Amino acid sequence: MISKEIVIPWVAGSISGAANLAVGHPFDTIKVRLQTQSSGAFKGPIDCLRKLIVGEGILGLYKGVTPPLLTKGAIHAMLFGVYSNSMQYFQGRKAVKGERVDLRHCLASGAVAGWATVPLVTPIDQVKAYLQVQYKTSITTKFRGVIDCTRKIVASRGVFGGLYRYTGPTALEMTCMGPYYAGYEISRRFLEGEPFSTAISSHKKSAKPSFKPFSAFMAGGIAGMFFWLPAFPIETVKFRLMTQPLESPRYHGFVHCAQSLLREEGFLALWRGFAPAILRNWPANGVTFLTFEIATRTLSSL
Repeated sequence: MISKEIVIPWVAGSISGAANLAVGHPFDTIKVRLQTQSSGAFKGPIDCLRKLIVGEGILGLYKGVTPPLLTKGAIHAMLFGVYSNSMQYFQGRKAVKGERVDLRHCLASGAVAGWATVPLVTPIDQVKAYLQVQYKTSITTKFRGVIDCTRKIVASRGVFGGLYRYTGPTALEMTCMGPYYAGYEISRRFLEGEPFSTAISSHKKSAKPSFKPFSAFMAGGIAGMFFWLPAFPIETVKFRLMTQPLESPRYHGFVHCAQSLLREEGFLALWRGFAPAILRNWPANGVTFLTFEIATRTLSSL
């Protein structure tokens, strides 16, 4: 029989995914539009938000929400489940009991968890990206919804050449889940009173930490920064690739796209949309970890 310690992180992760989506998707729509805009289309995130609401209404903020709505729970279940199970493998009973963990194991387990989600994340991001950059004010609407978008991508490029074309950039981006989980552990320790020099140590002996909701929420927001700082430029290039016209893609691959972006639009082009990503980061990731911690403790007590 599968032990409760193995199952609970998967269930709690699924619950945290729903909380993350509810809070974060509108910010994500603004971020993707800024990342993929033609030069000068928006003056910044506020201008993008204003034009989106004027042109498409409040519901425009939730464009492309269907793919993550159907799968966000599964992705977060896999992230937290694989991470927790990997930590149990590396740490043994220490991880199960909630004792102090080795940050090197956090990095490795986070990266493994990120890679495990790539087969789900890649096609979801591909469909979501096309839908998020489809403007209602356009003369023609290319995609009528998730199913129509998926069908046209597959018809044009095939399953692996279309939905999974950019698996490599997605895997590179999801490697940053290592710093994400390590960042949460360091931040939680620091917010619970440890000096920073101790918080980054894996060797200090400590009892099982008490649960402090505020620390979990704030540490989740900081963990998001640990993810976005290395991941954001990677994601910008990935979404440029993913939102190319189906019939006539401009870029030959990740390196060609990055080189073209830097040459034509400059280094700062890699960071367009960073502001809404950070604005989204704090509530979305804070709620994610807070919900996960509460769900884990609730399920463990049953």
